[in-house]
Amino acid sequence: MPGFDVHTHLFAPGQVVGRDSIALGDRTFREMYGDPKAKMATLKQLLDALDEADLDGAVAAGFAFSTEDNLVEQNEYLAAAAKASDGRVIAFATVNPALPGWERVARHAIDRGARGFGELRPHNQGWDPLGEAAAALYSLAHEAGLALLWHCSEPVGHTYPGKAGGISPAELIGVGTRFPGVVMIAGHLGAGASYYLSMPEVRAAIESIYFDTAAASLLYDDESVARLVELAGPDRVLFGSDYPLLSPRRQVQRLAAHLPGTVVDAVCGGNARRLFSDNGKR
Repeated sequence: MPGFDVHTHLFAPGQVVGRDSIALGDRTFREMYGDPKAKMATLKQLLDALDEADLDGAVAAGFAFSTEDNLVEQNEYLAAAAKASDGRVIAFATVNPALPGWERVARHAIDRGARGFGELRPHNQGWDPLGEAAAALYSLAHEAGLALLWHCSEPVGHTYPGKAGGISPAELIGVGTRFPGVVMIAGHLGAGASYYLSMPEVRAAIESIYFDTAAASLLYDDESVARLVELAGPDRVLFGSDYPLLSPRRQVQRLAAHLPGTVVDAVCGGNARRLFSDNGKR
């Protein structure tokens, strides 16, 4: 089964060159990318990394910018990158429901071929994941057959740039419970939300939530993904690297060393292929 990475990031070339200017006006971007050593990637670099890891494709997600101009520039690049990749890259557009006119931006991204929205960081952008604007986003995604990729913020443990500002495990479960038809990918192992799948009512309520492994090696011990598979089931875990922060090749190797071969096939490609081949939408 060809491998697939559901959690990578791309920026428009102009945003890579202009990072200093963007950082002046966007606090979260400054926190994560203000340091010139922080990695930012464009399409060619991603394709090279996929080739190195022997991966067939990837989701390329956006950054939760605070202003519409940066959102639009990145979404246009993601759409162009997906088109230029010969089917290897699936674009996830980024939106900010705290901005007036955000639905116009979101619908334009859908028209340009976006297959999802993310990586969503609601508290960084100033919107409530259980609020009115969020409900409109979920309805739009469900209507269009799109998935949502969340930055899940673990409430304990060491700090790092970009840790805070995502969705909490309790909020994630709340959204999944209230909007059961919306397909969601909980980044970074769901920040511990998977533990609550041990509760039958939670497991039944959030059947449309998948969990990705992005940045697992920076957050958890070597057995973390195996425990996630045990809790969520092998069909609901998706390989994600968080490229360019981490190497897809090394992350695949890490997973393969701790999972049975059939589970590796499902987590590192089979599940994503099934998810995104649903009637040509997801």
